Amino acid sequence: MTGRESTISLEVYDPTGAIEADEHHAPRLADLKGKTICELSDRVWEDYRTFPVLRELLQKRFPDAKIIPYTEFPNVYGINADVLFKALKEKGCDAVIVGNAA
Repeated sequence: MTGRESTISLEVYDPTGAIEADEHHAPRLADLKGKTICELSDRVWEDYRTFPVLRELLQKRFPDAKIIPYTEFPNVYGINADVLFKALKEKGCDAVIVGNAA
């Protein structure tokens, strides 16, 4: 070396492919009055037990809400997102219950 310092510039990219999201969630509904609530399940953890209870509690609190059971939708495990979104749109879902303990 001649005693001179050389400057090196490196540009590093995130290898995970992560991107920043401006919006993390859809805006919340003010309430569920008169809304169509759709249930989604991966058919793995006792949905046949929990969804009827959730359905009953929601109907008591929001009697004019329409609840479409998970049995009217495809299994969400491994489904193509476009197929799922199309099914949700066709049913007119305002809100979706996703996940069921486990």
